[in-house]
Amino acid sequence: MSQAQRRFLRALRDGLDRGVPTSAIPASCTGIVAALETCGAVERRRAGRGEVVRVRSVEAFGLFVSDRFPLGLEEPIETAEDRVAGVRLFGDAKAAVRGRCEGVFLRSIKPGIVLESESGHSVPVAEWTSIAGAAAITLEESRRWRFSGTIAIVENAEPFWQFERELPHVDLAIYAAGRLSERVLDWLASEELAGCRLVHWGDYDPVACMEYVRLSNRCPERATMHVPDRVAELLPVYGKSSLLADQIDTLTSLRHIAAPPEVVQLLALFDQHRRGLEQEALLL
Repeated sequence: MSQAQRRFLRALRDGLDRGVPTSAIPASCTGIVAALETCGAVERRRAGRGEVVRVRSVEAFGLFVSDRFPLGLEEPIETAEDRVAGVRLFGDAKAAVRGRCEGVFLRSIKPGIVLESESGHSVPVAEWTSIAGAAAITLEESRRWRFSGTIAIVENAEPFWQFERELPHVDLAIYAAGRLSERVLDWLASEELAGCRLVHWGDYDPVACMEYVRLSNRCPERATMHVPDRVAELLPVYGKSSLLADQIDTLTSLRHIAAPPEVVQLLALFDQHRRGLEQEALLL
């Protein structure tokens, strides 16, 4: 269960007869309210011009809470450092926002490409790529990795596994798995990678544009976006209107910021063709 749900249940408990106005119930708690009503723990009552949800059976409410929050509803002093602690403290693995470490897939086709740690250990990325298709590392506080060269941040899996077809000049490719995590972004912006040039290659849609803005803001003057001339040719043929329609809020946000030149170029293409383009189209 999320912290919003914990706070909502605490408000119900502390409110008792007063209840919680339905207008103040978070959207994430809709399922909780339905479950509480089903077991007879709460009821709805008119209050002025609106409606409140209040505890109907203290016993049923207590059983419901103890089943989902064995340690109670109070905010624990300890924070959830990882997903295991999230389960122990909150009954919810996702309560841990960051976790103790994070795995990252890497690929390189250039002989001799190696990542080095502060402790002197090295990961022969190119060698492992030739043997197994990829290498992997963990990012954590106790282990920091150094590299100098050109790094591609690739949004989707298929382009990552074939990045050399589109970006043969790149020394190292990192699989972003959609949106970059804060931990990976911290690594890219760290002193250990200060000598690296970063190339963002993702879908040609508002979300990917905003991802590039995030990267560019954290790594100014080191980041570029891969927007070859073929994008303008492929958009009217293979573009998808849903890539814009489903991301209209992000598209609007992009229009209200000082966007990098690559994003400005793509916004003009979006306006012209009314569609976005998946990055896999460049592998056709």
